Amino acid sequence: MKKFPVKAITVALASVCGSAAFAGVITAPTTSTKYAVEALTNTQDISLPAVAIQMGIARTAAQDFTIVVTPSAGAKFTAGSCASAIPVLSLNGAGTGAATSTVKRASADECAYEVDVTTAFSVPSGVVNGVATNGVTLTMTGLVLDSHTLATAGNTAGVTLNLWDLGETARIDTTGPLSATAALSGNALTLTAAADTATKADVNDEQGPLFGFVTIGDDVDAVAKASFVIGNNSGATTWLLPDGATAWDFTANGTAIAVSIAGNFQGAAAANGVTATTTVGTAPTVTYGASNATATFSIAPTNVTAGQTNTTATVTFTSARTASLGTGRTFGVSAVGDVVTGADVVLAGNGSWWTWGANAIQLSAPWISNDQGPAANTVFSRYFFQNLGPAATYSAACQAEAGKTVTAGAASTGTLVAGQTVLDALAVCSFSTGARGSVTFTINAPVGNIKGLFKQDLNGASSTVVPLERPYAGGTF
Repeated sequence: MKKFPVKAITVALASVCGSAAFAGVITAPTTSTKYAVEALTNTQDISLPAVAIQMGIARTAAQDFTIVVTPSAGAKFTAGSCASAIPVLSLNGAGTGAATSTVKRASADECAYEVDVTTAFSVPSGVVNGVATNGVTLTMTGLVLDSHTLATAGNTAGVTLNLWDLGETARIDTTGPLSATAALSGNALTLTAAADTATKADVNDEQGPLFGFVTIGDDVDAVAKASFVIGNNSGATTWLLPDGATAWDFTANGTAIAVSIAGNFQGAAAANGVTATTTVGTAPTVTYGASNATATFSIAPTNVTAGQTNTTATVTFTSARTASLGTGRTFGVSAVGDVVTGADVVLAGNGSWWTWGANAIQLSAPWISNDQGPAANTVFSRYFFQNLGPAATYSAACQAEAGKTVTAGAASTGTLVAGQTVLDALAVCSFSTGARGSVTFTINAPVGNIKGLFKQDLNGASSTVVPLERPYAGGTF
């Protein structure tokens, strides 16, 4: 048997394995083009980036072949774009070859091209990570999707390539189809509402307990403020218009952002009690209904900074300072962006965006009595307080039934000492007629320090106990 030199066999095997290891590969796009859903409907034409395939095999002159390009599931081509995307041959490094390409078929479902080889394609070489540095590349530029699913953020679209012999009976270069994701959709318009917990109602307000705010940060006396941010395509990804080149911009491609703030607006000043401003443009007009539960306003394109930037919107609450604002409120913010082309975009915001606290606690009872009985001290109507902290000042406000008036007593203000304090109900307040009403104590102390109850003892008979409950923060006592 004839023997071959070991070196010759090794070289031959390397040549065979080297050729077998390389096949056609899509080299473009290397990343998806990012489209803004705010500029899309599912029937909006989308210009795809160039699609390129590098040949993995040599082709002799007249060894013609077919490239069939199909859109991804749920998408259709604009058939006319097939003619714009006729494959153009380019050479990499020392690669050689030439070809003439023509449209073979054009429809919404495929673009098929005949590639006539006029100069033999060289064997690709210098393979690095599956791509040859010396070879032949065919690039298709100008494909357009006529329909797709990109109007939903996060969806993708792309193309699949199949290389066949001229009669389309056998594959060449690859053992199966090659696919590339060419497009990704996402939200260019955003609302970011970081939690603001700095606002505190002030028990020491000059106009009355909890009538205004503690001066801290942006808050001062009668005025409290909180802000959120409108992102105008300002994230790490720049989302594009359907042309695949121009950045989406709310100032040019938006109509309005309808903002809704849910919460409790009771106690706001009659004029400009709740306002909104942005860093540019005329301040929006804020409205809130008779229930004081929801405030709304509209941010126009002129209220937003152009370009890939953020715009801060600030909401201001001005207290009338005629009644207590309570010890806790929570406001949530959300919005809907109306845009020129796409569907409205829901901006979730933050359901606990602006949370108020207080430098005090309130305790209340829906029923109390200051009845002393038919003779003095035959009925004992009293308030009992437990104070686990240092001495704390308080004020009390009684409420009467319709048609009756309340007169504050000497014990309507005072101090709850460390330990236990007992107050005569009649010393807290009296009523123009009758002895029953309701009461709210505002106490300059942390919520965990104070507990209280109303207790009525009928001398020699039964007792009635009514816990004093917090009207906010879950109603615990």
